[in-house]
Amino acid sequence: MPTTNNRNAKKERILNTALKLFSQQGYHATTTKEIAAESGVAEGLIFYHFGDKRKLLLYLVNNFSFVTQLQEEAPELSMLPAEEALFQYGLTYLKFLRTNMDYLMLIWSPELIKDAEVSSEVSRLIAGFGTAGGSILKRAAGSSPQPEQTVQVAMMMMTSSILVYCILHSRLGQEALPLGDELYIRELVQLLLNGYKDA
Repeated sequence: MPTTNNRNAKKERILNTALKLFSQQGYHATTTKEIAAESGVAEGLIFYHFGDKRKLLLYLVNNFSFVTQLQEEAPELSMLPAEEALFQYGLTYLKFLRTNMDYLMLIWSPELIKDAEVSSEVSRLIAGFGTAGGSILKRAAGSSPQPEQTVQVAMMMMTSSILVYCILHSRLGQEALPLGDELYIRELVQLLLNGYKDA
């Protein structure tokens, strides 16, 4: 009888393989047979764990979040001065994006951009990023709090800027923005906190 650890390891292999194949070949072009063969499991195990290919895709999308990682680091970030906490938030987000390029390729693929369920989940994830970072930004505002929509826009600017930076580096290399990760994020945090005129 297989142990729980063995079952979990197989499930994890299925998820990792599905993510890789979906992002490289496309969701529709990938079969459960291919996922099973590449992950070294019986095809029936995919159906046992996930039901079908669509449910496997939705599981991947729904159970993938930077917010979970950020929650683990929240106690450390809360002890830092707000500017440094935002900087560390930005670095952590960039590292997360680079580690999970397959996921980014999948959710932004042309076939999944048109998928309402996937788009809804992506919107939820993006809102989670803003909420998690927004608490740091509110702390930075101190005695001059900003309206909630201003905090949301500011965090959207930060996360989307880091996402574009990551994609440019992935596609074009360091030449795209030769500042380097730390300097880029420090400048971004300065712009966010002080505005363009005061920077």
